[in-house]
Amino acid sequence: MDTTDPRVGSARDNSTSPGLSRQVAGSNSSSLNSLLATLVPVLVWSALCIIIFVVLRRKCPRVYAPRALLKSLEPHERSAHLPNGWFNWIKEFYRVPSSFVLNHSSLDGFLMLRFLRVLSVICVVGIALLWPVLLPLHATGGAGNTELDRLTLGNVVSGKRLYAHALLAWVYFPFILYMISRECVYYINLRQAYLLSPYYANRLSSRTVLYMNVPRQYLDEDRLKWVLGKSVRRIWIPQKTPDLDRLIKEREQTALRLEKAEFTLIKTANAARRKALQKQQIEYERERYHASPRLGPISDTTSGITEQSSPNSKPANISEAIRSPASTLCETEKPLPDVNGSVASQWIPHSARPHHRPIANYGRRVDTIKWTRTQIGKLNSKIAQVRRQQLFKTRNLMPSVFVEFETNTDAQNAYQTLTHHRPLHMSQRYLGVRPFEILWDSLSMSWWESIIRKFLMMALITAMIIFWAIPSALVGSISNIEYLSEKVFFLKWVGDLPGAIKGVLSGVVPALALSLLMSIVPGILRYCAKLAGMPTLTRVELFTQHAYFAFQVVQVFLITTLTSAASAAVTKLLEDPTTAKDLLSQNLPKASNFYLSYFLLQSLAIGSTALLQFFNLFKFHVIQRFSNHPRKIHTRWHRLQRIHWGTVFPVYSNLGVITISYALIAPVILGFAAVGAAFLHVVYRYNLTYVYDSEIDTKGLVYPRALMHMLVGLYFAEVCMIGLFSLRGAFVPVVLTAALLVVTVLVHISLLDAVGPLLWSLPKSLTVEEDEHLLSKHPEQQHANAANDLEECGFPPGFDTSTDEHYTGDSRALEGADGAMNALGGGLKKWAKKKVKTDYPLLITTWNSFGSFWMRWISPNPAEKSNFFLRWLHPEVFSDYTVLRRMIPPDLPDPVYPKELEPDIYYPPSFIAKPPCLWIPRDPGGISRQEVEHTAKVIPATDEYVSIDKKGAITINLEATTPVFDTERLRY
Repeated sequence: MDTTDPRVGSARDNSTSPGLSRQVAGSNSSSLNSLLATLVPVLVWSALCIIIFVVLRRKCPRVYAPRALLKSLEPHERSAHLPNGWFNWIKEFYRVPSSFVLNHSSLDGFLMLRFLRVLSVICVVGIALLWPVLLPLHATGGAGNTELDRLTLGNVVSGKRLYAHALLAWVYFPFILYMISRECVYYINLRQAYLLSPYYANRLSSRTVLYMNVPRQYLDEDRLKWVLGKSVRRIWIPQKTPDLDRLIKEREQTALRLEKAEFTLIKTANAARRKALQKQQIEYERERYHASPRLGPISDTTSGITEQSSPNSKPANISEAIRSPASTLCETEKPLPDVNGSVASQWIPHSARPHHRPIANYGRRVDTIKWTRTQIGKLNSKIAQVRRQQLFKTRNLMPSVFVEFETNTDAQNAYQTLTHHRPLHMSQRYLGVRPFEILWDSLSMSWWESIIRKFLMMALITAMIIFWAIPSALVGSISNIEYLSEKVFFLKWVGDLPGAIKGVLSGVVPALALSLLMSIVPGILRYCAKLAGMPTLTRVELFTQHAYFAFQVVQVFLITTLTSAASAAVTKLLEDPTTAKDLLSQNLPKASNFYLSYFLLQSLAIGSTALLQFFNLFKFHVIQRFSNHPRKIHTRWHRLQRIHWGTVFPVYSNLGVITISYALIAPVILGFAAVGAAFLHVVYRYNLTYVYDSEIDTKGLVYPRALMHMLVGLYFAEVCMIGLFSLRGAFVPVVLTAALLVVTVLVHISLLDAVGPLLWSLPKSLTVEEDEHLLSKHPEQQHANAANDLEECGFPPGFDTSTDEHYTGDSRALEGADGAMNALGGGLKKWAKKKVKTDYPLLITTWNSFGSFWMRWISPNPAEKSNFFLRWLHPEVFSDYTVLRRMIPPDLPDPVYPKELEPDIYYPPSFIAKPPCLWIPRDPGGISRQEVEHTAKVIPATDEYVSIDKKGAITINLEATTPVFDTERLRY
C-alpha cells in the first residue's frame, strides 16, 4: 500500500482506540495520557521520516526532485535544482514563491497551498480571539473535570458564562464567513486571469466546446455551423467504434506479447552465445598450450576463435561477426551476416525459441514470434478496412459533438448561449475538455440514461455512507477486545494472552484494518462517478470530491462524536434517566479529545510520510533493480507521481469542519489544527514544486467547493452550541446563536448566488479587454471617478453632483405634479447647499475630512498606497483581475500540435491509434538487428538506446529521446 497517500488514516483512524471511552467517561480523565501516548510515537516517526528525507535527498534525486531531473519535462515545467548540502537547500527552497506552482505545475496545486494557508489563518485568529477568554473561563468552570477535559465547555456549570461563547461566536464566525467570501472573490479573479492568459487561451481545448445529448437531426456539420454561427472552425462528430476498439486492443496485446517474446529470444540466445564463446576460448587456450608449451603469455585470446565453429556448424563469416565476447555496439553496426534463417538459431535450437498454445489454434504449440507477426499483419488489414468503412458511415453516431471556434471569446459566447429549444438537449455542454481525459462511454449515453444512472449512483453512495459504519464498527470493536473478553463467553481466552499481544490486538490491528478499509473508498466513489455518466476525468474528480466529503463528515465526524458521547453516558443513563441532559452537555465536549490525536496522525504522521516518499524509494531502488523490461523501466522513470485532488481536498476540508465545530467548545483544538495545517503546507509546497504532477486539472474548481464545504463546520458549530446552551438553560445565548445561524444561511445563499455564475463562465467584458489588449492601458481609471467625487464642492459622493450645479429649473418643460415636485425639491436642495457653504464653513471642513476617511476604507483607490488590512478587506480592488494577471508570465510558450494529429484529435482514440513501436535490446551477436528488420515489416520496432552487455544485464539510456515513447507532452 502506498503510504504517501493522504487518504490513509483519514477516516476514523483509531477512532475507537481503547482510551476513547475513558476520555469521555467522567471526571477522572486520562485524556492527557492518551494524547501523550499518541504524541510521542507520532513525533518519533515524524522525526525519523524527516531525518531520512534530509539524508537521502542528496542521493536520490529521482525520488525527491524528479521535476528538476527529468528532461522529458518542458523547460517551463522544470524546477530549479536545490543545493546539494545538508541544510543549505532550506533557504533556497523558501525563496521559491508559491506562484511557481501556479506557472509550472497547475492551478489546483497553487490553490491547495492557499487552502492550507487559509486554514492556518483561521486557526491562528481563533487562538488570538478565543484562548485568552475561553481557556480561563473553562478551566474555572466548576464541574470538576481534569486534564484536557477541564479546558472544554463541559467543565462550565453556570449558564451565565455562556454569554461569552455567544458573543465570541458573533465575532469569530463572521470572520470565517468573510474569509471564505474573500477567497471566493480571489479565486474568481485568479481563474479569469489564468484562463484568459495566452498560455491557456491559445490551447485547442480552450476554444472547443463539447455538446452532449445532441438530437439526431443536428448530427450534421452544415446544420451545426448554421446554428452556432460563422465563428465555427472545425466540428468533430464521433462514432461508436466497438469493433475497432476490440481490434486495437487485440493488436496492442499481441504487440506486447511479440515484444516480450523477442526480448526472451535475444536474452536466451545471447546467454548461449556467451557460453559457447567461453567454451571455445577455453578449448583454444588448452590446444595452444599443448601444441606450444614454451610460448609466452597469450596476447590475443580471441584470434583463434575465427577458425572454430559454433555448436550448430556456424560459417566463418558468422565467427567474424562475433569473434569477441565483448563486442561493442559499434561492432553491431556492421551489416548483418549473410546466413540462411535466424541468427539466433546459430546458438539455440528451435525448441528453445519462445512458444505458446493459443486457444484459437486448439491448444497446439506455435512459435510465438512468427505467430504474433502473422496476427499483427492480419489485424492491421482489418483495422484499416474498418476505418475506411467508418469514414462513410452515418450510423452509430454518438449524441455528442466537439466544436472548435476561432477564438476563446467565440467559444465562451457559444458556451454561455442556450443552443436548443428542447429540454436537456445540447444543454449539457463543457468547455476546456482535453482529449486524453474524455470518457467515451459516457458520450454515448442518451439524456434519459444519464439521469437514471446519476440518481442510481447517488442512491448507492448514500446507502454506502449509511451502512459503511457497520464494517467500521466491527473493525473498531477489536480495539475493546479486552473489555469484550469479559462480557462475551467465547472470547474468554483473549484475557489469558500476554499483555503485549493484547496491546497489539487492541491498538495496531484495528488501526491498520480500519485504514485499509477506508483507503478503498475513493476508488469506489471514482468508479461510481464513471458509471454515473461523468464525461471527463475532471468531472469525475469533482463528483468524487462531493461524495468523499460527505463520507468523511459522516464517518469521521458525526458518527465518532455522537457514539463517543453516547457510549460514555449510556451506563449512567440507564441507572438514572433523569440525568440525560447533564450527561450529554458534559460528555459531548469531551469527545473532542480524540480529534487532538487525530490531527496529530493526519498532519504530522501522514505529512512526514508523504515527505519521505517511501513507496517511490522502494520502486526506484528495489523494484527497478530486479526489472529488466525496457518499456516498463522507461515508463516508470518518466512518469511523475500523480495526485487526485478529488480525494485530497475532502480530507483537509473535513479537518476544517472539525476545527470550526469545536473552536468554541474545545478551543485547544485550534492549536493542533494550526500546527498541522502549517506543517502540511510545507510538505505540499515541496512535493508540488519538486515531486507531484497534476495531470487532471480542474482549473481550480476544487477550491471554491472546499471553501463551501468548510461552511458545514459553521452550521455544525452553531447547531451544537444551540443544543448545549439549551441543555444548560441559557436562553439568551440560544437566541443570539440562532440569529447567527440565520445570518450564516443568508450569507451562504447570497454567496452562492453571487459566485455561482462566475465559476463556470468568463464575463464578456474581460474577454473583450483581453482581445483588444486594453489591460495595459491604465487599469486604475475605472476607480478614478469614485476618487474624484470627493473634490466636488468639498462633499463626499452623493452629497453634490455636477448635475445639481447646472440645473436650470425650467418648470415649463415639466408635465404633471411629479415634475413640479421634482423641480421644487431640486431648488430647495440647491438653496440649502449654498446656505451651508456660506454660513457653516467649519462644518463643511469637518464633514469633508470625515467623508474622506471613511471613503478610503469603503471604496479605496488602488492607485494610492495601501496597508495590509486595507488589502485584506478589499480583495475585489487589490486582488482583482488586472493585478492577478501579472502573476502569469507572458513569455510561456504557445502550444504546438502535430499537423497529422490536429484534424482527428477529438475522435475516439481507436480511430487514430497507431501501432505501438516495439523496443528490444541491442545485442553483440546482431540478433536484435535481424529481429527488428523482420518485425518492422508488420509493426514499427527499434533496438536503439537499450542494449545487453557482456554479462547479460540490460542497459537503458533513460534520458534519450526514444522513438518508442513520446516524451513531449502536448498541452491540449
